Amino acid sequence: MSPPPLEEPPGESVSGIEASIPCIGQVAAIGAKFCPLAAVSKWPYKFIQQPDSEAISKRFFAAGRFRARGWTLYYIDTFLPSESKPLILVPVDEVQKLFDEIREQLGLIVRWPQREKAPGFLLKFSEADTPRPQYLGRLDLHHSLDEMESKIPPKKKNRDAAFKADDRSFAAFKRKMEDAIDATKQKNKNQKDKKRKQRIGTKQSWCEEMKRVQCYLGIRPRADPNMPDPVQDPDIPVRELEREIKRYNLAQCRDLPDLDVSEAAPFPFLSNVVFICVDVEAYEKPPRPITEIGISTLDTNDLVDLAPGERGTNWMKKIHSRHFRINETGHLHNKEHVQGCADRFEPDFGVSEWISIKEAPQVIASCFRPPFSRPSEKTSADSHAEDSESEEPKRQLVLVGHDVQNDVEYLRKIGYEVANLSNLIEAVDTADLHRAWKHEQNPTSLGAILLALELIGWNLHNAGNDAAYTLQSLIGITISARLTSSNNNSLLHTEFTHRAKMIEREAHDRVQEEAAEWAVADQEGGDGGSPQRLVPIGWPSNEPARDALTKESPSPKEEKVEKKMSIMEAARERAEKARAEEAKRGERKGWKAVGEEAIVSEPWVEEKTEITHDDGAQDAGEWEFEKGIMDRLAILNGGGGGGAAVGGGVKLPASNEGRA
Repeated sequence: MSPPPLEEPPGESVSGIEASIPCIGQVAAIGAKFCPLAAVSKWPYKFIQQPDSEAISKRFFAAGRFRARGWTLYYIDTFLPSESKPLILVPVDEVQKLFDEIREQLGLIVRWPQREKAPGFLLKFSEADTPRPQYLGRLDLHHSLDEMESKIPPKKKNRDAAFKADDRSFAAFKRKMEDAIDATKQKNKNQKDKKRKQRIGTKQSWCEEMKRVQCYLGIRPRADPNMPDPVQDPDIPVRELEREIKRYNLAQCRDLPDLDVSEAAPFPFLSNVVFICVDVEAYEKPPRPITEIGISTLDTNDLVDLAPGERGTNWMKKIHSRHFRINETGHLHNKEHVQGCADRFEPDFGVSEWISIKEAPQVIASCFRPPFSRPSEKTSADSHAEDSESEEPKRQLVLVGHDVQNDVEYLRKIGYEVANLSNLIEAVDTADLHRAWKHEQNPTSLGAILLALELIGWNLHNAGNDAAYTLQSLIGITISARLTSSNNNSLLHTEFTHRAKMIEREAHDRVQEEAAEWAVADQEGGDGGSPQRLVPIGWPSNEPARDALTKESPSPKEEKVEKKMSIMEAARERAEKARAEEAKRGERKGWKAVGEEAIVSEPWVEEKTEITHDDGAQDAGEWEFEKGIMDRLAILNGGGGGGAAVGGGVKLPASNEGRA
């Protein structure tokens, strides 16, 4: 079955270009339609999905095929301050012809980009009182784009005098040009807007998470969406309007009164939740077994009528913590990436408990039930029986963690699925709370957060300590954010100004440092020194590094050659020593001449060392390399060239003479 016909571009199917060849600068007819050349060249990569994009590219775009088609070029001044060069356009008919060929040769259904996604891909020039494209010439293999652009006449002075800045048609033309320029870019404006909205949505989720936690802690009221706006009520007397507006703003969580940390929470604790923080530590090497589990809880019922105190320190005292170590992995200690301290659970938080990995799911589950990590003298069986008989409704739970999803995955690895709890209403991440407080994009470590809150964290990376400190940071962050909310704008302005100055100073320092490095590197004078040899791939580019590499991890072939060179060097030293001794005696008893060779006889040779060659294990290149070394040693010892013999007692077998 043949594919359906190609969709026609919106509007007329003609480009409005005269059939006769125009001259450079001739203006296109009113109603002519064009496409930006750069947008067409990126069309398969930007608007077509794989694998169709690759197939289209290979057949029609890659390896100069796009240019080889030949394109009729037009140019137009965009009148945009950001664009110094005219925009290059091609007639829509030629683009349509390309799409037709793709359909016929590849059997693919290709469509014009949707106007909502790429409004500047297809341009129609219908207005007589706005600029229109002008003919430039033909682009093909014989004429490059740069060559064609060089033929564009220079811009006229006061070229925009004929157009009024406030003219609606001229304003619409400039918007059309902006869309066209955007269509030529790899990422269009719609994609940028989409990503921007995604970033805003992520930041908004962090800020909403912060506000919900403040509601759980009673330092922010819950909004009342059903309360009517008093401004819209004409029956409210003017003298009461101001009071009603304040009530309405408070109900919408706007214009909140300043928080007094010396008094109890001013609003109800939303849902009377229990915060449960979990931190899991694992061994740093695969398969990364679990070594510690820390669980801390904060019951908001314990905070009723209790002032939070400065930075929430009074509330932090109500945190209850437990630290569990795993019997099977108690001997494993992290040292490479972080310094583990499994044996240093802070005494203020409690005492470490040893459990087996099989017990871990039941022990974790007990901490998600009353008494929620509090010390208890009851056995686990008694607690289970009491829970099964109790008719009290379940308490609402909020899971807390620093990078909480990571801890959830570790709990699943242990065998405990926290998401199955029906009374778990949400999971809160203190890294997100800190970003909402400081208006920062990147997450911050737990230690840095404690430092920002002026809290001391002892023995971090102990699971029990980390769980307790994470709950402390939750209290500190939410209270600090609430204290600064009244003058948040001024504080943020100060913070952003400080950041901008830091970035500017760092950039200035980098530029200065780079300039200083170039000043040292590019000193006046000199001739460049010795040529730099081309080295094999994988080898360092400088000799000391190459030598170090050879010494550290020589190949088997290099080890063999180095060993043979050492043997020959030792033989040469012994020969020189023997020659010196005989010279003193005025005789050469230990030598005999054999043609042009100098061979050392038995009396003075301490041991005979013969270098043999295994034809199957040594290639011709290695043999030539060794032969060159042997020739040089023979010359040093006073002998002639060739590979038959080498001074110093190293004799080559005759079977290798032919190989030399």
